[in-house]
Amino acid sequence: MMDKPQRFDSRDALTWTRSTEGPESLRRWHLDLFTRRGWSVLGSGAGLVFLAYLLGRHELMALGVGLVALALSSWLLVLRARRSTGVRRRLHSPAATVAEAVRISLECPDDVSIKETLPEGFGPGPELAGPGAVDYELVFRSRGVHLLGPARQVISDPLGLIRGLVSIGEPQPVPVRAQLHPLARFASVGERMLTGDARFSRSTTADYYDVATRDYQQGDSIRQVHWKATARHGKLMVRQENHVATAQALLVLDRTAEHWIIDAADLRLDIPQGTGAALSSSRRFENALSLACSLGQRYAASGYQLLFRDLQGTSLIPGQVHQLSENGALTSFEDFHLASADLALATRGTEALDPELLSPALLKELQGMREEPILMILGRLSVAQANVLAALSRSIRQVQLFYLPAHPERETEVQQALARTGWSVNILSGNASMESAQDML
Repeated sequence: MMDKPQRFDSRDALTWTRSTEGPESLRRWHLDLFTRRGWSVLGSGAGLVFLAYLLGRHELMALGVGLVALALSSWLLVLRARRSTGVRRRLHSPAATVAEAVRISLECPDDVSIKETLPEGFGPGPELAGPGAVDYELVFRSRGVHLLGPARQVISDPLGLIRGLVSIGEPQPVPVRAQLHPLARFASVGERMLTGDARFSRSTTADYYDVATRDYQQGDSIRQVHWKATARHGKLMVRQENHVATAQALLVLDRTAEHWIIDAADLRLDIPQGTGAALSSSRRFENALSLACSLGQRYAASGYQLLFRDLQGTSLIPGQVHQLSENGALTSFEDFHLASADLALATRGTEALDPELLSPALLKELQGMREEPILMILGRLSVAQANVLAALSRSIRQVQLFYLPAHPERETEVQQALARTGWSVNILSGNASMESAQDML
């Protein structure tokens, strides 16, 4: 029976203390590898060389040079030996997800001791005595691109002059996607989701008058109704088209920085991006992004072809190619979930308070999806913007809106305006955990 892999959780960051390393100047040149004995031998040799120079004693000079040469040769040989180590690291999944364990294998074919270097906040990593391999699991608590490694080799010499850790190879970036939640309390989400044959319909013919038909099912688009068959059967009938998804859904995520980072109430976060500059975010936006991914997963699993947009109408999936197919629904969600690892807030300045919250491009797309579900996740609304949404609801009805303000109790006027929309409106405490926010509904 295989042993259970050791698990490391960044939530346990306070349970350990990082060891103090030597000065940066010493570590840059690997001089921190000298032990106390090594520094003593090196210092004694240098002292004898200086004393021999003052006294003109050749035997002291020879002894001093020998001690310095011994210490330096041990140092050089140890550094040379570490270059022959071939450490390999393998992730068992292409990307990790917040709060879910990702399994990693570390292999070393050489007879050396290896210590893994985990991302900041995880503490000491697993150790491996080569040749061999070790499996371990990481549980990330924040999204982003985290750096794993480089692994470090334990090196020493037989005389005890040199001992320490040297890095091997390069750090490996690990994309970590936003957290997924079960959304148990959002009972209304997906009430019109497709089931059975309504998800993906097929036909062997494209002739309009002799096409295969079936009964209308909840969630079918009105554009699929076969009016001649409906008149003949006395009930709504829809066409079965070849490999075409029967419904789409549009998810709009507000990523305007001024809507998520307002005052001290918004806990600011830095989202790591590997060797690049960290992204600025807040706890409210991280909750909103997790909510967007969770909603997307639920709709994609039910057969909806998802489109992801921000308030400007820009796609949230870089280079997305929209295609309708059986696999397209899950593929578009997986692309968005992976993109969540480096999704950044966008600064709009004074435009963030413009009463016209939605761009013309997004409004046009909304108008074209009057029969399909629309999900909106917003971080800040003025009363004027809420009134604009209320007016928009007269022509667009299938909207589920999720509003995540910092202080819901202060949003009375906004809530009153949203109540006039007739939409399914969920107002959540943006700074609370998603589980707590659902319990408050």
